[in-house]
Amino acid sequence: MSQAIKPYLAALIVMGVLDALWLGLVAKDFYREQIGAQMAEQIRWAPALVFYLAYPAALVALALFPAGQPVATQVARAALVGLVAYGVYDLTNAATLRQWPLKLALADTAWGTFASTAAGAAAAWVAQRFS
Repeated sequence: MSQAIKPYLAALIVMGVLDALWLGLVAKDFYREQIGAQMAEQIRWAPALVFYLAYPAALVALALFPAGQPVATQVARAALVGLVAYGVYDLTNAATLRQWPLKLALADTAWGTFASTAAGAAAAWVAQRFS
């Protein structure tokens, strides 16, 4: 278990920083344009905290373990986790909500894949460097 703490922290930090930049600065207006009326006026911190603590743990568990895989394999698995996790979320929303444009689903899935890949790469690097 202690073998996963440092990679988890790396994934947590990278995912948190990237998502804060993406949602807070880069794509803030994009989301508002696409689903403005559906957005909460204030961030609901409890569900956000659960996601940002749990997702990097799942990412590390699914991408890095069992240990001993090549880093390229671990990073590719992190990308796959991101594609599946964000794809399921966005495509389910596109299928069930009145206003979840395909443009948003594709952009958000691409973002989640990128952020998960970066977080997984950081975790893999830390695991390799500090194991």
